[in-house]
Amino acid sequence: MNKGVELTYPRILTLLNAIDISGNKLQGEIPESIGLVKNLIVLNLSSNSFSGNIPSSLVNLTKLESLDLSDNKLSGQIPPALGVLTSLSKIIVSHNQLIGPIPQGTQFQTQDVSCFEDNLGLCGRPLGNSCGDKDREKSQVPESEEEEEEDEEVLSWIAAAIALTPGVISGFTIGHIVITQKPHWLVKIFGVTSLTIRFVTKWCI
Repeated sequence: MNKGVELTYPRILTLLNAIDISGNKLQGEIPESIGLVKNLIVLNLSSNSFSGNIPSSLVNLTKLESLDLSDNKLSGQIPPALGVLTSLSKIIVSHNQLIGPIPQGTQFQTQDVSCFEDNLGLCGRPLGNSCGDKDREKSQVPESEEEEEEDEEVLSWIAAAIALTPGVISGFTIGHIVITQKPHWLVKIFGVTSLTIRFVTKWCI
């Protein structure tokens, strides 16, 4: 299948420009060496069990017009470098386990939403969800925790201030009375103490 049209290739051309191995039970990672087939126009690896990341070497396929990686077990991000492949007119990566932002190239932005569906981690255009919204959701959790810690710290300081205030006021009040009025009971205490010290000193001598 190429762009929705069923084609028959009776033989493999010397300059290979189409690979269609869809609908098999192939497993493992897509080899990086796929990027060496630089005359590829059609690459269809759909409906297999390929896993791992989409190889970044696909950026070398500058003539590629149709790329179908749907219905596999691919993970990780769509390589951002694929956004420079201006010849791409059809890109299908639906029904995988891809995450992260969709590359910003025009050829990606003009695809139908169905080309990216069933990848719960993908974000950005043409999907309706924004990558920025996901970042804000993640950042809200630590921010709320920081706010709670700050509130607890403020409450601790307020409690300490309330507890210390009566003691400080009492201390200033007593000090003021002692300095300015010299109450008789305080004079008597100091008087008795000084007499006792003198008596003990004489008796010891």
